[in-house]
Amino acid sequence: MHHLRWLARAAASAIAIFMLSCAVVLPPSGGPEDRTPPLVEECSIPNGMVRIGSQLAITLTFSEYVERSDIARNLGITPTAPYQLNWSGRRVTIVFDSLRPQTTYRMSLATGFRDLHGNRATEPFTLIFSTGDRLDSCQIRGLITSPVSAPLYAVLRPADSAVSALEYRIPAAADGRFLADALPCTRFVVAAYADVNGTGSFEAGEPGGVAAAPIQAQPPTQAPSVRIWLGRSSNAHELQVISCRATSSRRIRIEFSAPLERISSRVWELADSARGRRVPIAATIATGPQTIELISGEPLSDTTSYRLTLTPGAIIADSTGATLPDTVSFAFRGLAIPDTLPLSIRSIEPNRDTTRNADLKPVLHVVWTDALSEIPKVTLTQQPHRDTIPIAIEQPDDASIRVQPRDSLQPATTYTWLMHLRDVRSWRGASSSDTGFLIRTIVTLDTRTGGSLSGAVDDSCCNCQHRIVVVRTPQQAIVATAEADAHGYFRIPFLPEGKYELDAFCDRNANGRYDSGTLSPLRYGEPIAERPVPISIKARWDVTGITLRLRR
Repeated sequence: MHHLRWLARAAASAIAIFMLSCAVVLPPSGGPEDRTPPLVEECSIPNGMVRIGSQLAITLTFSEYVERSDIARNLGITPTAPYQLNWSGRRVTIVFDSLRPQTTYRMSLATGFRDLHGNRATEPFTLIFSTGDRLDSCQIRGLITSPVSAPLYAVLRPADSAVSALEYRIPAAADGRFLADALPCTRFVVAAYADVNGTGSFEAGEPGGVAAAPIQAQPPTQAPSVRIWLGRSSNAHELQVISCRATSSRRIRIEFSAPLERISSRVWELADSARGRRVPIAATIATGPQTIELISGEPLSDTTSYRLTLTPGAIIADSTGATLPDTVSFAFRGLAIPDTLPLSIRSIEPNRDTTRNADLKPVLHVVWTDALSEIPKVTLTQQPHRDTIPIAIEQPDDASIRVQPRDSLQPATTYTWLMHLRDVRSWRGASSSDTGFLIRTIVTLDTRTGGSLSGAVDDSCCNCQHRIVVVRTPQQAIVATAEADAHGYFRIPFLPEGKYELDAFCDRNANGRYDSGTLSPLRYGEPIAERPVPISIKARWDVTGITLRLRR
């Protein structure tokens, strides 16, 4: 009996040992919630190692168990070299078998990898090694400003085409800082992007940007610094026309592949295809974000073919900067359908009769269903004395107006917009179905609940004609902008209490927004401030003496 009990115990022990040897290694469970980001705790070779052969195995040990698929996505080798990943618990071994001779390599792990509790790494890991006798020793430091929370990468390409066209992809820290070291001492085009899609590489639509000029890599004690402000990236393809057709005896509808930046009738030329005779264009209307209508100055014939082309030198761009090729040409046949579109107001902003806490430079934006023959009469008066306020009127297209006071209004004051509708006519003289007056009352912000700020933008780097100041929240949302005057001085009359970040850029093309540039095709970004300036706004305080220095 004792012999049988001994056999049973031995068998149970053997089974237990076997089960343990076959168990999957998992992180321990229980205890307080893990909020510590993972990091690379140990590397099997020292940073800066030289005289490495063509075959190499590098083992990284993590501080905790990590998502293995994240490592595969966020591991980068520059220049490109094939490798394999072998896992064992918290360790991964990267195996190379065909490294090139006399080459400095950079292996980097971006901040996109997570532990098993979803905590994302906050510091990238970088390892430099060489198959030659020495490392390339020059550096470029940088800071990336991004509107989104996503892993950030800097991309460096030699600016001189005579230099080997390597691409260095450098992961940045969570705060946007990056260091590109072990570089050849040459000039680089420096770009950056936010990896929103988590693929590890740049994709069209992700925020991106390019420094305003090439940067010369220097030894560590003289390493230059560069700042890149990410913006909307251009489409992967040129702007395209989806369709072009007549919709009546006077209207030609054009649909584009993306929303347009600006609308103008002066960029188009219309001609009778058979005789080559020019046909005047009377007006242009935006009927949707990606659709415009051209109104012909004379009736179109249903027996005639017409050709629409771009005026020489004209540029049509979408909201990301992608342009329509200047060689485009569209043929269509006219229609005999009479043009009877009635004129009426399509939309009004503000859409309420009374608006409280209005901005100190409020906007009245009115859109009609058809093009206008002339700009209607609009006034802005201060109540209760009905003092007239100087205003500026612009037409985004021929069927809308945008009205704004020339100067900032008084805080906590009532004003009235008044538009005369009786004399509003369409391009062909038809009366509007709206009669009487359009009235909107606004009450401006009480600035006693916030403060103001003022300062100057130094453009000694680049002789900038249009210097734009931007105010962001800590979450990178833009809450105010202002253009500096000819001497570089700016003032923002009101900001609610809180903490902000002040920035500036040179609006070279005067389009009112920052253009961040693209790598393909190469377009440098506009110059920006050396660094953003943190500010704190308190009620009834004026923050003064701020200087923002632009740099290329």
